[in-house]
Amino acid sequence: MSLDGAITNLASWAGNVMMPTMAGGFFAGAVYRYSKGGQFEQLLYGGFASLMCSGMLRALEGFVQHAGPTSADGFWMATMSLVNWVANVILPVFALTQLAAMALHMGGVVSEIYPGSTWIRKFISAMGALMVSGMVRLAESMVTHAHGI
Repeated sequence: MSLDGAITNLASWAGNVMMPTMAGGFFAGAVYRYSKGGQFEQLLYGGFASLMCSGMLRALEGFVQHAGPTSADGFWMATMSLVNWVANVILPVFALTQLAAMALHMGGVVSEIYPGSTWIRKFISAMGALMVSGMVRLAESMVTHAHGI
């Protein structure tokens, strides 16, 4: 085994295994802290940073393995995929959240209920725990059945 192969395998292991696992731990810790009314932002940011690091390592691994750093086609396809993903996933989800916020404001819900209420904090914590659990189970299923993302 060469040093280049070892570094590539280490980057692949960190990007595919360690960083997503750390992100799941950070998100679970953030949900727990939020349910207790404590400071959770640092754990939440740690989870997102772990996912960003994993994504960057995966992108670099893809460039190195498939076409090399000087391939214009590889860079173009990655940029086009990023733009398509933002336009087809992120923006519609953002629009839905804005429409939901608009409906809540129009109904007067936001002026009557505030996020610091104990029952709302507990409800959001429960939903967050279920979402983190579902995402971890999905990732586990994909890894177990050898389906890449």
